[in-house]
Amino acid sequence: MKYLGATALVFYGIVAVSGAQAACYDISKGQPSQLSGQLDRRILPGPPNYKDVQAGDQPEPTYLLELDADICLEGADFADPASSFREVHVVPVGGMESAMASLIGRRVTVGVVDRWAANNANHRAPLMAVVGSIAPEEDITDQYGTAATVVRAFYLALCTGDGKEAARFVVPEKSAKGPLSAAALSGFYGGMQAPLKLLGIQAKAEDLFFVSYAFRKGATTCTGRAEVRTVNEGGKDYIEGIKALDGC
Repeated sequence: MKYLGATALVFYGIVAVSGAQAACYDISKGQPSQLSGQLDRRILPGPPNYKDVQAGDQPEPTYLLELDADICLEGADFADPASSFREVHVVPVGGMESAMASLIGRRVTVGVVDRWAANNANHRAPLMAVVGSIAPEEDITDQYGTAATVVRAFYLALCTGDGKEAARFVVPEKSAKGPLSAAALSGFYGGMQAPLKLLGIQAKAEDLFFVSYAFRKGATTCTGRAEVRTVNEGGKDYIEGIKALDGC
C-alpha cells in the first residue's frame, strides 16, 4: 500500500541526525510490527507546493507518532541506516481513523500492518507506518476491582501459550470443550512464531471489554482486536465469550 504524491522528498519538521545508537528496523523483514509513543495530529501543507496552507497549499490532517528513542531504517530503497529519527507518519486503515482521533495527545501502542521508507512529499516522516490496531498505554491500577483483571489474566496466559492456565478464567461450561477449552487454546496459541502480545484492554461496560493484541502464527501475522464479554458467578469474574473483530 503506497501513498504517492510530488516527486520531491520533503520532511515537515523532521531533522535526521547521526544515529549510531539507534535501533534499526529492517523493512525487508516486516519490521517494525509495533511502535509506541505519543500520538499527535497536525494540519500540514499539501499540494501543490507542500509549503504553506496560508499561501494556498491544500491542508492535510496528518497523524504523527513521537517515539521515546531514535530509530533508523534499513533493507529497502530510501532507507538510510546512517540517519536516525523519532517521528513516524502513521496512517489509519480499516476503521482506525475514529480510534486514532480519540487518542490524540495520548501515549499509545500501534500495530503496524505495512511500512516503507519515505520517498516523496506526501510522506511526512522518514518512516510511513500503516496502523491496523491501536491501544492507549494503560494505568492498570484503574482496573483493580473490575472484570478487566480476569481479562488481563486470560490474555497473559495466552502470551506464553498456556491454554490450561487461560482456561481457568473461562466459565466452567466452556472451559472443558470448544474453542475456549484448555486443549483448543494451547493448540492455537502454543508454538507460535511470534507469541501473542497484549497491547491493551479498554472497558466498554462492566462486563464488556475491547482487547488489542498482536501475534504471528505460521505465515499469518495478526494485529487485531476482540470483544470480550465477562460474567460474574459466585462472586468471581469469568470470560463468557470472545468475538474477534479483525478476523484473527
